[in-house]
Amino acid sequence: MRANGLIRGVWWGALAMTACGDPDPGGAASETGASTSTSTGTGTSTSTTTTGEAPTTTAVPTSGSGSGGETTTTGSTSSTSEASSSTTEAETSTTSTTSTTTTGDTTDGETDTTGGPVDEVLTLQHVQVKGTHNSYHVEPLLPFDASHEYSHAPLDVQLGEQGVRAFELDVHKGVSEFEVYHITVIDSSATCTDVPECLGLVRDWSLAHPQHLPIVIWIEIKDSTGGLPIGASDLDALDDTIREVLPPEQLFTPDDLQAGHPSVRAALEADGWPTLAQLRGQILMVLLNVEEGHADDYTAGYTSLAGRAMFARAAPGQFSAPWAAIAKLGIDEDEAIAQAHAGRMLIATNVCGAGEADADCEAKAEAAKAAGIHMLKDDFPAPADGKTYFWTSPTATRPAATR
Repeated sequence: MRANGLIRGVWWGALAMTACGDPDPGGAASETGASTSTSTGTGTSTSTTTTGEAPTTTAVPTSGSGSGGETTTTGSTSSTSEASSSTTEAETSTTSTTSTTTTGDTTDGETDTTGGPVDEVLTLQHVQVKGTHNSYHVEPLLPFDASHEYSHAPLDVQLGEQGVRAFELDVHKGVSEFEVYHITVIDSSATCTDVPECLGLVRDWSLAHPQHLPIVIWIEIKDSTGGLPIGASDLDALDDTIREVLPPEQLFTPDDLQAGHPSVRAALEADGWPTLAQLRGQILMVLLNVEEGHADDYTAGYTSLAGRAMFARAAPGQFSAPWAAIAKLGIDEDEAIAQAHAGRMLIATNVCGAGEADADCEAKAEAAKAAGIHMLKDDFPAPADGKTYFWTSPTATRPAATR
């Protein structure tokens, strides 16, 4: 059984080094250290010691931060302590879980009661990260709609400077490659134009920073006007393309998670997700589509992901399926979120889109963080002209109903 006992929420060194102005906030060394007392431009932070399964987060406050870096979330059904907004150097829980502060390279000061490093205790289910929606997107010269009025930095810049660890790519079948863009003609500009190029940017950054927390890349199949239909054989070809770009030691697949169990679901029920120590430096791919014609083809009629390069998004009603491991849900789907947490699934949601009011974005972001969503995908991972909102760090609370 992988460890799921008392564990402490931590801020990883990437955030600390961003706040302190380190020139490489996304580097290999910067993500091996842990901190519960990171400061940002506001000079404050919070932390929580918790117990149980479903994620709870630790945080640096919002205004003026929005820095890159990563957060981990801790399993929680009840909170045993919640720190105030003042910075703390170290904290001890009733079971003597301890932590030390670092803004440097590595630390073994974050331990559980057995003295092992925290990476051996925290699993992927205990991590909450910043993600981007349509991660390749460049605002068109003449936007057709307000929802198109945003631009992302290149994927490697998002990784290294903005702390993004979850991406979304819209994939169309082109003549010679699987192309990446939003909508033909009216919204087709992109920082990377096909799957090999986009994945290559992530691969190269990952290889240069091998201690990063796992990166999740969502693939949405598009059969839009101007693209060719994508059928079952094309999904096989897409798997081949992914494997051609990402070497086996970088790509964490459903077979890797299943690891001798009868199914992916059985593996999660028995062991949960692998620890951070096992998954650092790796990349997970997820098929976003849930409709028939793509998802059923990819999962062999909704039965299995054996041999596949990607996980597949499970919709409500599919959480007990043998391949179900990852969901994407609306922030208001409280019952489905609770069910997904109970099933040890990873959960993603879209938070703020271009054209949405800042106040609405802030409210949705706080709700998603409080609900323990693992991947918060957003059009604004960093400050943008005309916006007061941008993605910031999680708060140290969970809804009372899930404590």
